[in-house]
Amino acid sequence: MIPLTGEQVLQRVEHLNTIFGKTQKKEKSKSCIWKKRSIFFDLPYWSDLDIRHCIDVMHVEKNVCDSVIGTLLNIQGKTEDGLNTHQDLAELGIRSQLHPRSDGKKIYLPPGCHTLSKKEKISFCQSLTIVTC
Repeated sequence: MIPLTGEQVLQRVEHLNTIFGKTQKKEKSKSCIWKKRSIFFDLPYWSDLDIRHCIDVMHVEKNVCDSVIGTLLNIQGKTEDGLNTHQDLAELGIRSQLHPRSDGKKIYLPPGCHTLSKKEKISFCQSLTIVTC
């Protein structure tokens, strides 16, 4: 059997309407073997790749870099260290110093040991500006 090209796969899946979650039952259709369209088809070069599981290293590096910097600088919405993570630690009964604390009105999330202080954040950002200039 000859593998399909990226264009052929894209043509077969572009009509699929993907609804995430468990709110609807899946239709069992024998005519289409795909259940959803990969988000990778949004990349401009994806359908042109001969081997579509080889993703662009540049995109992976950028995403990893964004995640690490977001976590180190504790950027809201960019860190992986949120309320759910702290609640999971409390449920598991580990790392009690990181459990969420409530004063009745607000929930305080103690920073992890990897989070930089304000002085360290300034120093980190200054070192980046020196490197990029």
